[in-house]
Amino acid sequence: MLNYSFFDYKYNITDFTSDMFGVSHIIYIVLAFISVFALGFFLRNTKHEKIDIFLKVISIFSLVFEVVKITWESYFDITTGRGFNAGGILPLYTCSLFIYTTLIAGWGKGKAKEVSLSWLGTIGMVSGAIGVVYTNGLNYYPFWTFGGFYSLYFHYIMFFTGMFILTTRYKRLEWKDVFISWIPMVLLSVIASPVNYYYGGDYMQIKDGSGIPLMSTLADKLNEMKLQPLFTIIMLCTYILISVVVIGGYKIIDKICQRKNGLENT
Repeated sequence: MLNYSFFDYKYNITDFTSDMFGVSHIIYIVLAFISVFALGFFLRNTKHEKIDIFLKVISIFSLVFEVVKITWESYFDITTGRGFNAGGILPLYTCSLFIYTTLIAGWGKGKAKEVSLSWLGTIGMVSGAIGVVYTNGLNYYPFWTFGGFYSLYFHYIMFFTGMFILTTRYKRLEWKDVFISWIPMVLLSVIASPVNYYYGGDYMQIKDGSGIPLMSTLADKLNEMKLQPLFTIIMLCTYILISVVVIGGYKIIDKICQRKNGLENT
């Protein structure tokens, strides 16, 4: 018998350790990767007008879902006497950028839209894929709960959206996107960094590198040396490397596809 319901909060769930890499999670990982690549292939000829609609719908849904999640979590925090968790519940995580960038990509125009698409197709896609494998929410919630489901959904849709806009050529990556995709990271860090210091949080993992083994060790050493701002810079720069790898891979695949199409047309 389960000692929790679907909407139970983490403090009310007893006798639970972690569902990370449990049977359900492993099946989810396999199905998630297969479906993202399969859908990316089969939907590659989707008209861009339909992708516009997709981005609009998913942006509104993700925003509403985030508000519901924050409200749900805050209700339990406040009613149990813990108070509003400003150091951990605000949408200031790296993955929170998915909400902001899809809103701009779906409803915006010009350079702002281009920057958002650049992030979605590089850092956002990789962050989603990493979140599918390393679903941190499963350390606090069982797989079959609202808390677990939220984390599973959010990272999957990040992964899929990035793949979708690339395979349909809705967004064509260029080397300039290495730095363009970095703009949302820098902008969010301007807000997240002072919030981290004031509330003792670790939004974007730019203060303590929490949950990232090598980075957390480096953060501890630099913090001991009173060089914490240096860690923030190092952590932010790692995202540039992610964009370089993604764009490099994209360029290679794009050239192979072009060569194949050229041979087929001869």
